[in-house]
Amino acid sequence: MNFQRLDRWIEQRVAIIGTVLIALVLLVYAISQFVPDVNQWIITRGFFNVLLVALVIDLIHRVIALKGAPSSLETYEDQAQALPQILTFVKEERPEKCDLLEYSTSSTRQLLQELKKANVKIRLLICHPEKAVSDHERKAIELGIENIHKDFKNYDRITVRQYATPASLRGRNIGDKLINVGWYLYSSTGGEVDVRGHDTMMITSDADTPQVHKLKETFSRAFDTLWDDPTTEELVLT
Repeated sequence: MNFQRLDRWIEQRVAIIGTVLIALVLLVYAISQFVPDVNQWIITRGFFNVLLVALVIDLIHRVIALKGAPSSLETYEDQAQALPQILTFVKEERPEKCDLLEYSTSSTRQLLQELKKANVKIRLLICHPEKAVSDHERKAIELGIENIHKDFKNYDRITVRQYATPASLRGRNIGDKLINVGWYLYSSTGGEVDVRGHDTMMITSDADTPQVHKLKETFSRAFDTLWDDPTTEELVLT
């Protein structure tokens, strides 16, 4: 992502500047010991004071780097708010693979299409339409399956499986670099049960930070359990 590249660029430049400052201090100090005029100029101009402040700032930056930067975990009100960051990541980073744990894919078609454009290897889990909690949800899942057949015709880097257990966790592990997770909530509208995920809170974070390791581990365990479940069926794409 752009902000990650900018952050790395700034870190590199700060490290270079810090090293140059240290070398400059040592050089000026050495010269001042042999050239009295230089020593007097340094004292009257407050040259060392400026360098000292710069060195302290550099030292603080290096200590923070050693302790580890804080997690870039972010929360969003819903999927619509979280999606732009994910789409940007896919476009710019072009990850090798992506695991998606969805329900009907009714709100993730744009993301799936972007993954295809980036030639990403996709593993997609969706709910089996026969296990939908209502007729309304079954139709939404079937529409999603129709779109998958249409959008991924002749695309051999996608595998889709249909799980039979009740939907709970949702999310995506994009190239083991970005994690995006949320939850499915159940509600009743007009006597029919709805499964809602697109309008619930979502969490997005860099996956390679120590602080987010547990989140990535939780998602991967949930995904792999469903993927390998004996009741999960593969959706044949032609």
